[in-house]
Amino acid sequence: MKRFLVNNFTIAFLLTLVSISLYSFDLPFFQLLDLKAYDVKLTARGVRPVSENVVIVAIDEKSLQQEGRWPWPRSRLAHLIDRLSEAGAAVIGIDIFFPERDNYVPFETLDSALDEQEILGWDSRKTAGWLRQVGDSDRLFARSLAQSDRVVLGYTVFPAGSRGVANAQPVDPQHLELLDFSQYGLVHRNDKPGDPIRLHEIDRVGLSLPEFMEAANNAGFVYYVPERDGVVRRIPLVMGYGHDHLFPPLSLQVLQEAVKSPLMVTLASYGVSKIMFNKVEIPATTRGEYFINYYGPAYTFPHIPATDVLAGRVTEEDLKGKIVLLGATAAATYDTKTTPFGPLYPGVEAHATVIENVLQQDFIKRPAWIEVLDISIILLSGIFLGIISLYFRAVASGALALMGIVAFLAFDYYLLNEKGLVVHTVYPVFSQLFVYTGVTIYRFAFEERKKRFIQGAFSQYLAPEVVRQVVENPKLLKLGGDRRILTAFFADVVGFSSIAENLTPKQLVELLNEYLTEMTNIILDNEGTVDKFQGDSIVAFFGAPIQYEDHAIRACRSALAMQQRLAEMREVWRREGRSELYMRVGLNTGPMVVGNMGSANRMDYTVMGDSVNLASRLEGANKVYGSDILISEFTYKFVQDSLECRELDRIRVVGKDQPVAVYEVICETGELSPVLREAHLKFAEGLELYRQKKWEEAIALFERCIEIKQEDGPSKTFIKRCQDFQNIEKRKRRASDQGSLIPDDWDGVFMMSTK
Repeated sequence: MKRFLVNNFTIAFLLTLVSISLYSFDLPFFQLLDLKAYDVKLTARGVRPVSENVVIVAIDEKSLQQEGRWPWPRSRLAHLIDRLSEAGAAVIGIDIFFPERDNYVPFETLDSALDEQEILGWDSRKTAGWLRQVGDSDRLFARSLAQSDRVVLGYTVFPAGSRGVANAQPVDPQHLELLDFSQYGLVHRNDKPGDPIRLHEIDRVGLSLPEFMEAANNAGFVYYVPERDGVVRRIPLVMGYGHDHLFPPLSLQVLQEAVKSPLMVTLASYGVSKIMFNKVEIPATTRGEYFINYYGPAYTFPHIPATDVLAGRVTEEDLKGKIVLLGATAAATYDTKTTPFGPLYPGVEAHATVIENVLQQDFIKRPAWIEVLDISIILLSGIFLGIISLYFRAVASGALALMGIVAFLAFDYYLLNEKGLVVHTVYPVFSQLFVYTGVTIYRFAFEERKKRFIQGAFSQYLAPEVVRQVVENPKLLKLGGDRRILTAFFADVVGFSSIAENLTPKQLVELLNEYLTEMTNIILDNEGTVDKFQGDSIVAFFGAPIQYEDHAIRACRSALAMQQRLAEMREVWRREGRSELYMRVGLNTGPMVVGNMGSANRMDYTVMGDSVNLASRLEGANKVYGSDILISEFTYKFVQDSLECRELDRIRVVGKDQPVAVYEVICETGELSPVLREAHLKFAEGLELYRQKKWEEAIALFERCIEIKQEDGPSKTFIKRCQDFQNIEKRKRRASDQGSLIPDDWDGVFMMSTK
């Protein structure tokens, strides 16, 4: 059985499952954060336009200043209802509660009676009767309600366990009788009497006086779904008492009265299935809750001061055919709510918003299937983070995670603003942050430890970019290879064995470490890869694992820089009386196999192939020519436009039949002095004469080259070679008296006898 693989993705997936579990628990802290996020989305839309269908007649500060403090006498409210009815209001919804009788006697009436001495001489019983008669404004108000024939009264309800207000009483048969006419007219029930009630259930009720309830055309409850932060976001569209009584809110009752279309509710065993009005389905949760789709802050809807209506300062056009809501908006009336747009939002305007939502079919929905979408978003975001964590480091993963969060927030806002759908905002965002944090901790606790080990183990041998790739993808350390065109590099110290014999072990190690450190740094600076150290030898290659086109140029420049640095180090060693080191370098470019090779427990990132072997042979060939840096014709093709080189010879190495032209690397293009350029031209002319077997003429040119360029090793080599050929020919002639014994098809190729 295979061991369970733990990596970034599995950690991300497990943390995603934890996030989904937290979502299913719906913790209070996250609930509150999500409510605040919902408010931000709602307010981000700004103020949206409303139609002219709904008008609020407000008992505002202006009305209180001109009509007196609240509450007003019922006779004045009766006059206000008359005015609204006469103006042609389609329906009048009253968001005011009248639980007690009005004992107010207008001062003007009392003053007039005293002036006329009408009540002087009356006994107390007759005076009390007269006061009841003239002060019976409740009767006037009830008559206005009945005559208007378009009034919908509001009443308050409270579920079990909620904190009510004064005058709220437990529901009794008398209350049910008064409210009987205000129930849902059409009810389709697919639940059973024994099923648990899943609605908001009424426990206490606060009604206006019975004569007002009987005089009104209809009535609707006023209640808001309580939130943890006290913000009004939802209202129930249906509340129940027992199994047989279902009541709609004030806003729907006003709509029903205005449009003359019945309300229909369908119940199932899980709760509310459907609420219909005028062939429009009003979205609600299974508990019958409705998300109020606010249009803006307070006073987004048109407000008309009640005092202006009483004084006749409002034209008929302002009210005719409109849905009129009468309510208190002055701060002193305490009928204000806190909404996503802020505090001091008139409660009556919340009813206006629901009415406008239904008329415009402008709904916010959270259907039952939205939870599947929530979980899908959490799951997909977790998988996304798990995948990117496999291919990107912590910073890049964090940036992509941030982009994912921004993309989700944009999608979240689009769903609300364009589709009217509410998804959870906080849980997906929390899930992404939770998963990213968890994966990052795992990385630093486990993977980063492994990466630091790899970095420490290989940083001395590989270029920084190579180390970075290995750290990012440790799979590169597995066995395997790839065939590429690369440049192999071999460097060796001249006469190191003799030097080592004259040094103590400590001196030898210090000298060798100093030399290898400086030379290795130059290779790494040019993004070469140090393959291995073989005693004093350095084996390196360029072009892998990071591929770049100028690997041959980088290799040659590394060799030039190493020779320059070694010359500087010799100056220091000379002053210190220490042994001086000289170095020979051989390079070749060609196809070779590169990769991690070795056993499963120990491996090296290395190269192999004939091209690698040729570089090694060229390093040794420097001894023949007295040169410092030799490259093959294959490398020369890549560097001839960037570096000054001179052809030295064509050689045939051990084990190979095809000859190879070899070149000495001198310096960067443009840095060669005129004197050295002349010397190299003489050498090139001499080399051509050598290949034509014109020994004397070739020697003359090589000697001229030495005169210009002191101690030119290649010229000395060819002078010696020409002299050897001359001596051979002289001995052969004396022995056989024949012509030149060097074949006519001699190609001038030098055979390397050693590796």
